[in-house]
Amino acid sequence: MKATYRTFSSQTLDGNTFHQVVLMVCQVLIVLTGTGFLSIVLWQNSLANKIEILSLAPMLAITCLYYRHLLRGAVASPEIVLIVILAAASVTWSTYPAESLERSIPLIVTTAFGLALGSMMSLRGLLLFIATFFGLSMVLAMGAIIAFPQARGIPPWGDTWNGIYMHKNGLGAAATAALLSCTYAVKTLTGKLKTLFVLLTLLSLFLLIASESRTSQILAVVTMSALFLRGLFPNREIMWAICFILISLFLVGVTAFVLTSPVAEPLFALIGRKPTLSDRIPLWEAVWPYAMDRFWLGYGYVAHWYEDAPHLRIYFIKLVFQPFYSHNGLIETFLNVGFVGVVLFFLALMRFFYAIFYSLWFIQNRDSIAFTLVLGMMFVFGNITESFILERLSATWMFFVAYATKMNLIVKTVRTGQASAQQ
Repeated sequence: MKATYRTFSSQTLDGNTFHQVVLMVCQVLIVLTGTGFLSIVLWQNSLANKIEILSLAPMLAITCLYYRHLLRGAVASPEIVLIVILAAASVTWSTYPAESLERSIPLIVTTAFGLALGSMMSLRGLLLFIATFFGLSMVLAMGAIIAFPQARGIPPWGDTWNGIYMHKNGLGAAATAALLSCTYAVKTLTGKLKTLFVLLTLLSLFLLIASESRTSQILAVVTMSALFLRGLFPNREIMWAICFILISLFLVGVTAFVLTSPVAEPLFALIGRKPTLSDRIPLWEAVWPYAMDRFWLGYGYVAHWYEDAPHLRIYFIKLVFQPFYSHNGLIETFLNVGFVGVVLFFLALMRFFYAIFYSLWFIQNRDSIAFTLVLGMMFVFGNITESFILERLSATWMFFVAYATKMNLIVKTVRTGQASAQQ
């Protein structure tokens, strides 16, 4: 018995070590594919894009290695699987099929990776994995800012820092995610690791301010305030979650009302911005009619923004600048996969929020679930002025797929446990 026990312990240790090495490799791969790290370091070098695409191969290999987790995640999040299949199938009706085919391959790989990732770890482990990634990205961003001039400002954003991202809003969004996830790590860990994540939290706050991304800064205030208020109402998480969602929706409605009122100009002047949301509103007005022209299935994945598309010249004439995407998740989803894709994504969101509330009701230890809700809300509201839905090479999309899948799996486990207890 002793020999058998030792053999089992050795095998378990070897398995855990291998698993940890794989997760470390995953961190590196997400940095290479989910940020602009290579493009910043290898500035204006075509090698950056080649390495980024080649990095998908080991990511796919890891996904295949954990194929059981991929299948488990796919069953738990069918709407996400269907919307990605729809994006890939859009090659058949795309206005530029070759473009849609080329861009959909990275989307398939990164989404599959996110599904497997969501099944591989516990929710606590996944949140710490996310915190580690964004903490690492903040360190790399600060290093890039020190070392490379292109990390300290890319035209037309002047000298506004962008770090390892291609624009200031990318750095701002990452810094907000780092602030939130590192706060979770500080609350969860102890000792030297806790101290490390305290320092990473402070660094993310500094870079959030330095990015001058007003949207990200406002989003950070809202999400961090929600976490603070949650601490004031222990054991009242469901009430807190409902209030958080309703207040967030109310703030969005108030903002929309203000944008159409005479007070918009002076109010936005106080934060150094214009009520056009940095020309996003004129962009949405220009793009929306085109989205409605291909209402049901869209133009095909990323096909609307193909460089030779004739409507891009019309956009340039109307806006006096050349847009590369719509800066809105809903509009971008309409353009990519139409109303059918929009419905699938909203169903995925409904499943995610159902899983959150179900878990808050039946699970006693709710810290991880509360943080996941805030991450999900940050993703949803981040898509108002940016577009992360179905983004092919994006850590934000991969992590949304991962934690949404994890929550769906938790509900399945809780239900199974309840059914067993009743038998």
